[in-house]
Amino acid sequence: MNTQNIYETELPGFLKSAATIIGLDATLTLAQRLGGARVYIPHDTSPDHPISLAIGHESAKLLSEHFSGETVELPRKSIFIRSRNALIKKYHDDGYPIDKLALTFGITRRHVYNILFASHKKH
Repeated sequence: MNTQNIYETELPGFLKSAATIIGLDATLTLAQRLGGARVYIPHDTSPDHPISLAIGHESAKLLSEHFSGETVELPRKSIFIRSRNALIKKYHDDGYPIDKLALTFGITRRHVYNILFASHKKH
């Protein structure tokens, strides 16, 4: 999967910038765990800060290096889920296997099937 295209086109708001710094996996985890929250990014992120707890202390420190002192609005989970589901459909249409999609997006194979089935019912 070309994750650079994901950064440029599919991720909403702050997540687009975060993905270029901490990578797609950590960004998806951040959105899944803290979506809809308004989070202050301290100058020095502690191991018990909500961002550290969500994505690990090393990734949180990287965010602090780039967004130190800022308060960011993480997109609501529903916005993230729509973007994620659109990506899953796009990559499936491009020929990526169900197992790879499930692992990449941190969901079960059954959930990938449900997302694809729901998108086909709408058309």
